[in-house]
Amino acid sequence: MTTRESFRVSSHLKDIIGRDLVTNEFVAIFELVKNSFDAGATRVDIEFDPGEASITIVDDGKGMTSTDIRDKWLFVAYSEKALSASDNYRDKIAFAGSKGIGRFACDTLGDGLELYSRTEGGNWISRLEIDWTRFEQDSTEEFQEVEVELGTAPSFPRIANAEPPPQHGTMLVIKGTRQEWNENAIRRLRRDLAKLIDPFGTTSHVAVSTWLVDGSEERMEGVDGPVGNNIADILREKTSRIEVTVADGRVDTTLFDRGRKIYAIREPSPYDELTDCRVEGQVYFLNRSAKHTFTSRMSVRPVEFGSVFLFLNGFRVSPIGDEFDDTLGLNRRKQQGQSRYLGTRDIIGRVDVTAPPKMFREVSSRDAGLIEDARSRALYEAIRRHMIFRLERYVVGVNWQDRPDQDRDTSEGLETDRARERVLGIVGSLARSKDVEILYYDTELVRVADDPDKITDDALKAMSAVAESRSDVSLLGQVEEARRRIAELRASRDEARQAALRAMAERATADARIAALEKQAAFLGSSQDVDVERIQLLMHQATIHLGHVRAAIENMAHEVRNILAAAVMPKEIDDLGDVEDLLATIRQSARRASVSIAGASLSGDRLRTVLSFAPNIRVDLETDKVHGDLLQFLTEYFEVRLVGIPGMPAATFDAANLALEREFSPVDVAVLVDNLLDNARKAKASKIEFKATRKGQDSVLIRVIDDGLGIDRRKVDPSKIFERGYTGSANGTGLGLYSIRQIVEGMGGTIELAGDGTRADFDIVVPGERQ
Repeated sequence: MTTRESFRVSSHLKDIIGRDLVTNEFVAIFELVKNSFDAGATRVDIEFDPGEASITIVDDGKGMTSTDIRDKWLFVAYSEKALSASDNYRDKIAFAGSKGIGRFACDTLGDGLELYSRTEGGNWISRLEIDWTRFEQDSTEEFQEVEVELGTAPSFPRIANAEPPPQHGTMLVIKGTRQEWNENAIRRLRRDLAKLIDPFGTTSHVAVSTWLVDGSEERMEGVDGPVGNNIADILREKTSRIEVTVADGRVDTTLFDRGRKIYAIREPSPYDELTDCRVEGQVYFLNRSAKHTFTSRMSVRPVEFGSVFLFLNGFRVSPIGDEFDDTLGLNRRKQQGQSRYLGTRDIIGRVDVTAPPKMFREVSSRDAGLIEDARSRALYEAIRRHMIFRLERYVVGVNWQDRPDQDRDTSEGLETDRARERVLGIVGSLARSKDVEILYYDTELVRVADDPDKITDDALKAMSAVAESRSDVSLLGQVEEARRRIAELRASRDEARQAALRAMAERATADARIAALEKQAAFLGSSQDVDVERIQLLMHQATIHLGHVRAAIENMAHEVRNILAAAVMPKEIDDLGDVEDLLATIRQSARRASVSIAGASLSGDRLRTVLSFAPNIRVDLETDKVHGDLLQFLTEYFEVRLVGIPGMPAATFDAANLALEREFSPVDVAVLVDNLLDNARKAKASKIEFKATRKGQDSVLIRVIDDGLGIDRRKVDPSKIFERGYTGSANGTGLGLYSIRQIVEGMGGTIELAGDGTRADFDIVVPGERQ
């Protein structure tokens, strides 16, 4: 004889699915917040009252009737989420879980519960009261036999800070709290809630707030008020980041470097297990500068904040992304190559998965991640391969190759030819992959370098691959033009090499003839000694400086074209970051144009001086520099070249019977003196004096004094007068004193204002030849 029997459930089931399952009080609160989200709440308030040993959780969700509480909330393991049809899950609320046991987190937090709830348009507030300790008295008593009280209430209980639900919602009052809730505990809870709900402050659909009842009406910083952070701007503008979407059978990837879009690609998805879901990820690499900014803004180091967080249907899967979690195996891999791989301490990010119920399943304990199966393995592989490893290839191949880049918070380091070549290598390798479609690349970075010497064969091959993949006729033209320029450069260098050999053979004869001219003085002589060879050398030197001027002007013209092109406001500028990128580009080109202008000015001064030596040329114009007594050269230059020049101050030089043996460029020294003389003329000086005195054992100080108008501090900042481009005159260029400083520093010396800075007097210190 057989009979039909059924399972009986002990009242101690409450402990198994309550305190024994949800052992962490923070996870318990998060489970209850999840329930509020599932109810469609837009606001959740959590109030802690240590004096009453209570926790109150209030939301403005859809609420429950007494029937809902009886048939659903009190129905163990019943879950509306699990019953959602898989074919329309995207149109429903993004339910956080499907176990039907999250409500037992109340038992983890306290030994009693009062639940108040009202639906929209409801006349009564449903009230449920549970004493969890009654389930613990007798394990032989069956679970369903332990009674709870269900009734109604005329209003929601009054609370100190949060407002009761205005029209519909739910209030949980947990009594007899099992943990101590003080300022430190709530601060930690807020940090965890921020990571569990929205770690990067990028969403605002639900506001979660915490409150501590302490008898004060003032808010406590970091304890009372909304939970969240505002680091989205740090991550977007100060990091290298990758954005990836896996959906509809394809993988779309876009990579940015500190706000600058580098490339965008599309490729077929190799993950058949992820066909029915959508995976979106943003992973960020934080260099030293970004980590410092993050720490100062968040008051916690990035490594302590976490790494890559995983969200399933809008809610975080714990502990993936925690400080010591290595679900993705990144730290084990980094141990094999510290300088080749990224670990969890190098990156931060979030991955959002939108999937039908039960496609991905969390471990019931709520803090052990996803249950391992083919789908979760495919998900982890997609995160590793298409998000982290692809970002890693860029960071290791581009960012880490430039050590100063670790301390930059802008993308200016990408403007160099070497950086462009590294970026080109990354984009070129993608273009050579047969399944990868290049949707976009930064044409300012993926372009032919201006200097043929900086163009490598590998770079040309990479550019050809990119151009062919995108059918970019313009880039193909650049590649062909670069090949032509390289061929011309090699031919011209061969020709120059031959010319140099011929010049070396002729130099011995020229040197002998030049030596015969050095009679009247050591450096400068009369025009009667000029012969054909010296004139040829003069013209050769003039041609060199003219070439420098021409090259500087060409560079300046190129940068001006870049500025004009960048200054045209694009039609599509979405945010301030785009404007900042545009201004950064203009600033870079302007700085390079300024350098070219300064170089052209100095080369022009040198050319003028070389030509002025025509009547008196004992200077070795072929080698540019000579070895001898600098003070003797200055004495001769003042006596021969600077006597009786119309419209210029009377110039004198007093060597004080000193000598200063060293190597120097007569042309540069003449440019230095001429510029100081011209400045004195502009200041309406009638005379200018150069006086030498001994400075230490092997240096000479030359004091330059004129009787001009001096410095007007209302118009001129003395501390900036040597800076490139700085001038106190409406007609000035700001290049004269800058060039003088370049020349003095090139000799290892210094120049500075003398006295109190009201006079345009200078102290020039030049070291001699060290024994």
